Amino acid sequence: MKARGVRRLGRLGEGDPRRVGGFELVGRIGAGGMGTVYAGVADGVDGYLAVKVVHAEHAADPAFRRRFAHEARLLARVNSGCVARFVRADVEAEVPWLVTEYVPGPTVRHHVERHGPLRGGMLNGLAVGAAEALRAIHAAGVVHRDLKPSNVVISPVGPKVLDFGIARPTDGEDPTRWMRVRRFRRRLRTLRISADPAPAGDGTAHGPADGVGTPGWISPEQYRREPVTDRSDVFLWGCLVAFAAAAHDPFGHGHPRELARRVLAEEPDLDRLSPALEDLVLAAMAKSPGDRPDSTELLDRALAVAGRGPEPGGGRVDRGAAVRALLAEEWTQVAVRLPRPAREWSRLLPRG
Repeated sequence: MKARGVRRLGRLGEGDPRRVGGFELVGRIGAGGMGTVYAGVADGVDGYLAVKVVHAEHAADPAFRRRFAHEARLLARVNSGCVARFVRADVEAEVPWLVTEYVPGPTVRHHVERHGPLRGGMLNGLAVGAAEALRAIHAAGVVHRDLKPSNVVISPVGPKVLDFGIARPTDGEDPTRWMRVRRFRRRLRTLRISADPAPAGDGTAHGPADGVGTPGWISPEQYRREPVTDRSDVFLWGCLVAFAAAAHDPFGHGHPRELARRVLAEEPDLDRLSPALEDLVLAAMAKSPGDRPDSTELLDRALAVAGRGPEPGGGRVDRGAAVRALLAEEWTQVAVRLPRPAREWSRLLPRG
């Protein structure tokens, strides 16, 4: 397998800045609803950094600025080799910006849709690396909420989780909550009353209460308007691994309402997973959050599936060392070069 990223950065347009916060911009990486991401260079830094600049129309919105500052604070908390590293931000600038490590390589979705599913050590590496990223994210008191194939990059050193745009801090959780929720649902089934929070056909049951997330890549509890917790990320980890193994979405494609129904009521398509990894993915994708492992247990079990768990009767495994060893030995077929800068003539455009 040869993972291939973009060969050349996108050209800078007339309205694009040439410098941001002391970083010289050499091309576009991509753009989304919040802003544009550029490749930047700076003295003393090898390669590129990813410079995220919000769209000008959002910069004047105080609520948007608060959300952007929130993203920067959350990202700065996380320390993991499987998460794009935070570098610097200025959320008070006229146009706020955020700088992270630049991660070369294709996204999991890009690679799998063009070159087929991951296998063997590469699939184990993705499962372990994504679980390690979640462990670090949750240890920092953050829920990512948007773990999906387009937010995980196949980098030369392992999978890297990106994009904290809709992440949220975790709240203290009532340890008896899910017991009470399950008891309540059993009572509803006994009375033959639907557990859906809104009646069918009212136009509100096909998405989460806060309107964020990708249809089919949203946890069951989010569809049920229940609080999103670290176990919601674990569910999405299962979706990610299932997609990488089968090269198709675990709940297929369709109208958002139909995808919501499948997530809530049907089992995912887990084609081509090994029996051990299938068992773990099924546990991660349990409909009830209380039936899923937390991210630390998820990482331990993923390491065991990959043959990196403790020996029978042995002590604890150094998780960080085990993850690094696995990626060093099995994440070996990734050949990604830094893309070349945008074509030189793009620099001759007016700097308006």
